[in-house]
Amino acid sequence: MNKLIFIIIILSTYLSFGQKSDSLSLKIDYGVKSEEFQDYLLMKYIDFYKVKASDKNLKDKSFTIISKEYWNKNLTRIDTVINLSNTARKITTDSLKFNIITEKINKDSLQIYFSFKGLFSTTRKFKTTEANNYSARDLSNGIETKFEYGNSFPLIVYSLPYKDPKYPGYLFYCELSREGIPPEQWGEKFNLEHYIIFEMKFE
Repeated sequence: MNKLIFIIIILSTYLSFGQKSDSLSLKIDYGVKSEEFQDYLLMKYIDFYKVKASDKNLKDKSFTIISKEYWNKNLTRIDTVINLSNTARKITTDSLKFNIITEKINKDSLQIYFSFKGLFSTTRKFKTTEANNYSARDLSNGIETKFEYGNSFPLIVYSLPYKDPKYPGYLFYCELSREGIPPEQWGEKFNLEHYIIFEMKFE
């Protein structure tokens, strides 16, 4: 009888720990509902993403977003875009919604806009090549994913497309994330001249 009670206690403890949440859900959706307006955004080389992070432990947490720039297969610069831990701002509910808009504003510059609902918004600019075929890629492909607190993860990647020498004149965007290759390796794998990884971390 004592042995049975001991087993029940162990199982109860195990299940209790298993129910604790140490990760959050992230869902990224591309584009806008209006097909006409979406066509306009594409014509202007503008990408629009809606992001939602949710977890019962998200309230009062902070987050950071950094950029990693790669030129000719080499990491050339790391910069802090947002660091909420250095401010009095905190996430006030169990979910965080924000929009990301990227736009090629002239022949060699990217403008990226982050709008956090109920918190703040910010805009940053980055140098690019003169190509007009950049695209902001969501590595989750619109599928809800889980991320651990305290660990960085790629939010989006602003990148040139892959040009397969077997198919001259064609541009391959989905190929970049199809095989699950970490974006840090895209330059070497796909011979990309330039791309920028935007990484996020909740803590």
